[in-house]
Amino acid sequence: MKYLGIDVHVTTSVWCLVDASGAVLERGKTATTTPELTALVQRLGEDDELLAGQEVGKLSYFVHDTLTAAGVKLLSFNAHHLRMISSSRKKNDRRDSYWIARALQSGMMPHPVYIPTGDVRLVRSLLSQRQALLVERRRWLARARSYLQAAGYKTRVVRTVPRLIESAISQPDGLDEHLAQSLDLCARMENTAALELNRAEQRLWALNKQNDAIQRLKTIPAVGDLVAAMLYAWIGDVTRFPSASDLASYAGLVPSSWQSADSCHTGRITKEGTPQLRSILVQAGHVLLFRCQSAEAAPLKSIAMRVHTNRARRKIAVVAAARHILRLAYYILRDGSQYDPQLLHSATKEVQQPAA
Repeated sequence: MKYLGIDVHVTTSVWCLVDASGAVLERGKTATTTPELTALVQRLGEDDELLAGQEVGKLSYFVHDTLTAAGVKLLSFNAHHLRMISSSRKKNDRRDSYWIARALQSGMMPHPVYIPTGDVRLVRSLLSQRQALLVERRRWLARARSYLQAAGYKTRVVRTVPRLIESAISQPDGLDEHLAQSLDLCARMENTAALELNRAEQRLWALNKQNDAIQRLKTIPAVGDLVAAMLYAWIGDVTRFPSASDLASYAGLVPSSWQSADSCHTGRITKEGTPQLRSILVQAGHVLLFRCQSAEAAPLKSIAMRVHTNRARRKIAVVAAARHILRLAYYILRDGSQYDPQLLHSATKEVQQPAA
């Protein structure tokens, strides 16, 4: 087998090919286009099986789809986890491609990054668009607030530019012309972002209705359209996780630990993995603990409430609730089932026994 390391860039990608012993066979550069990449891997893999690797970046999906279509297996890695690259004192594209190839050849590589396909990739894209539009809308609101404050007006916390202007100015007709034009620009841009946000959300909700996995995830208490879409998008192929604990570790919702000899310390959650999934799960944990009052939610809620013994442990309880929601999502996706509160009744009994 031969091992190909590719340092991908927008116009040109640098590559390095090593054999099973780690010796360099070839080096070179190629244009980052479908024809050039396809021709490269077909030539290099003519006489032997080829395994390729790349760093994750904005072209990861493109390169993955191109090489996969050409019949080559491609592994994608987080550059920060490839310590041979990130910790090198002499870093350039040639060395990066070489160490990617050597990591593949030696087997001393981090866990490959999951590259989604099909509906999972589409849902991720829509969620990314939604988040970008939310940020853009908030940015224009913040600009309007800044303009008003710079002009000496007091502002309140509101959600739209027109309401901000209304709360700060009793007579908008008396505004300075430049300030009025600036605020009008903010209002128009915010309105445009809001319209595009609504369109993106409509596409996302329509896709949710057609997706059976997302509909089953919505049976979990405190999980609505957005949370279910996030779970589906960032979990992707659930079979890549051997257990629910591995999924919780992937989301960064497990405690960190430091162990050496007889000393072992447990700390805060690791916060590894994607922050989008972790933050939305924490929000769902808040809703579960302090908003959900239904009988179906009671068994799941009681599991997290065991942690909430006092006010100081509120955050810990919320994280525990988020972790349990994620564990349920794992079993629902793995087994093709729905949330069943009957399976959690034993947890409710365990909580009630000490109180009696």
